[in-house]
Amino acid sequence: MTTLDRAPSEVGATAGRRSTWALWGTAAGVCGVTANMLTQPSLTEAQRQEGFDGVFDGLSRGSYHLGAVAGFLAVACLLLFAAGFSRWAQRQASDSLALRATPLALVASAGALIASYGVKGQLAAYLDGGFNEASYPDREVYVYYLLDDLAGWFSWWGVAVAAACIAWLSFRERLVVRWVGGLAVLAALAPVGFLVAFGFTGYAGVITPVFLVLAGIGMALRRE
Repeated sequence: MTTLDRAPSEVGATAGRRSTWALWGTAAGVCGVTANMLTQPSLTEAQRQEGFDGVFDGLSRGSYHLGAVAGFLAVACLLLFAAGFSRWAQRQASDSLALRATPLALVASAGALIASYGVKGQLAAYLDGGFNEASYPDREVYVYYLLDDLAGWFSWWGVAVAAACIAWLSFRERLVVRWVGGLAVLAALAPVGFLVAFGFTGYAGVITPVFLVLAGIGMALRRE
């Protein structure tokens, strides 16, 4: 149902209201930055050169515990952001494909992130000090370290697609403020550039959580 189809009283109830639901995007971004950038193992070059023994001895279950908690909070906030965006989209007098694709792309990332941050939870459980420590040989647990190395980064690709849609909504549909649209262009093109140039899939997890932090604030400040 478009804005034109609704009763004047219903339109008046939403007109001028701030889109505070967008702050769920900010929260998702903050949690994503925490899960990805602040909980990575701080390995020295010497430990890396030692191979398995040096790397495995440098892993701390505490950082993976924090990463799993922050990661699953990011998933919850991302789903709420997607739900809020979907509700907001229904109020717009537009049949834009980008408008409808954005929440789908956000949900796609949320699903991938459940699997990715679940790996962090497995490391928190299986490393020394975890409640399932010694359940598997160290070399088998090491496989989870390798999976975690990039999984929590490339799983943000859905948000990169959502950023491309938001850029369209900003510059073509004029439904989103221009500076958020400019950030969205960067958040969409940078991962594509790294993918095409190097075959590297993880850059989406570097830039899109930061984009969500700022975009959520920008969209929340604008009145409907």
